Amino acid sequence: MRVVVKYSLLQIPGQAAFVLVVLLLRQWLEIPPYLVWALIVFWVVKDTVLFFFLWRFYDPNYRADRFRMVGRKGVALTRLDPDGYVRVRAERWRASVAEGSTLIEKSDPICVVAADGLTLTVSACADHHKR
Repeated sequence: MRVVVKYSLLQIPGQAAFVLVVLLLRQWLEIPPYLVWALIVFWVVKDTVLFFFLWRFYDPNYRADRFRMVGRKGVALTRLDPDGYVRVRAERWRASVAEGSTLIEKSDPICVVAADGLTLTVSACADHHKR
C-alpha cells in the first residue's frame, strides 16, 4: 500500500502540469470539453497502467541486487580477444576479458566479474554448461 501511495503522490505534479497544458490549449485552439476530459482520463489511465511495470522501483524493500550483473553467468557470443559480445540473462552485452584472464572462445561459459556502464568485464567459468 505504501508503494501505491508513493507512486500516486509522485504522479500528481505531472498530471497537474498536463491538465494545465490541456486547459490552456483548449482556450487557444477551442478544443471541445469532451476531448479535454478524454485526454485527462487517458493520462490518468496511462499512469495507472505504468504502475504495474514500475512499482518495484518505488519500493525501497525490493531486492535491488536482482538487477546486478556481477556474479551472473553467461556464454560468449564471439571470441573475446580482449573484447567481444556475451549473452547474460538472455541479453547481448559488450564485454572485455578481465585482466590476467586468458582469451575466451565463442560458446565458452563466462562469469561476470565487473560492470562499467554497459560493458561487462568477464572471465572464463569453470563449469562447462551454457546458461
